[in-house]
Amino acid sequence: MVRMKIALIQFARSKEEKQKNIERMIDLLENINDVDLVCLPENWFGVEPLSKEEFEDLISEFKKLAVDKGYNLLTGAGYMWKGENVFDSGYVIDTKGRVLGHSDKMFPSESVGETGFLSDGEKLPVFEVDKLKFGVVVCVDAVYPEVSRSLADKGVKVIFNPSNIPENRLGMWKSIGITRAVENGIFFIFINNTSTYYPDGRKVSGHSFVASPNGEIVSELDEDEQVFEFEIDLGKIDEVRSRWGFLERVNKRDFFDSSYESES
Repeated sequence: MVRMKIALIQFARSKEEKQKNIERMIDLLENINDVDLVCLPENWFGVEPLSKEEFEDLISEFKKLAVDKGYNLLTGAGYMWKGENVFDSGYVIDTKGRVLGHSDKMFPSESVGETGFLSDGEKLPVFEVDKLKFGVVVCVDAVYPEVSRSLADKGVKVIFNPSNIPENRLGMWKSIGITRAVENGIFFIFINNTSTYYPDGRKVSGHSFVASPNGEIVSELDEDEQVFEFEIDLGKIDEVRSRWGFLERVNKRDFFDSSYESES
């Protein structure tokens, strides 16, 4: 496969109305056709963690949708109870309705108070559908270059970044996305909510984007809620890596050689 058709849902989240958000998201998903993969943003259902029963009901609905519509579904990410702890996790469901696994937010945000209730992530797998290897890096984990690099080292060609990023950080996020794409020779896909707010009042206003391995923003949305469909040419990755071998070259060097001696 050289090309893959992807749909992103930039979602106008109601912060407090979990069930309303879920129902609206399912309605949007039911109207997506003829794509290979769909990805949702972070905490699209709200900031109240899902209970075990709510999670099971939601996954059951998502499995049916993936089978009926014939697409692979990345559930974004969101707070959910697992035993006595809360994690920020996103799941991958294939076209046969199988849950392939999940990715966690590895480093909860201290600045918005997540470290006070959210457990550090434990799972950061590589997924493969339709011969595409990809990873999911949740929100602020994109700021840690080691997270994306660990996935690139395992062969991923695309990193999805389901997020809930405020308007005043969008310029920074675009720079981060371009950097991760270039240094790893991948497509970096940022999926944001819109028309909602942080607890501290900062506006979240969309502007999801796709950054290519050659350092370009090839698509960027505005502030509207929308389902955005596009194609990525995976052949671009090998083409760029043949010119910019950053990933291959750095892996051949040992920068932490304990035998290093000072020249002075």
